[in-house]
Amino acid sequence: AGKSAESAASSASTATTKAGKATEQATAAARSASAAKTSETNAKTSADNAASSKAAAASSASSAASSASSASAS
Repeated sequence: AGKSAESAASSASTATTKAGKATEQATAAARSASAAKTSETNAKTSADNAASSKAAAASSASSAASSASSASAS
């Protein structure tokens, strides 16, 4: 009985270690997923900012053209 109890304790210990490793891996995977999501969000924000900048530049160009045409008219 002593031997089987030792064996059971050893198995339990191994199972606990494996469970701990699995938990660590799951945590690491969750972190990676979170980092990927953050990157995706940042990329989208950058794209939005670029689009805004482009729109602002177009607006400035349009204003400049308008000013130039007013100046030449007068």
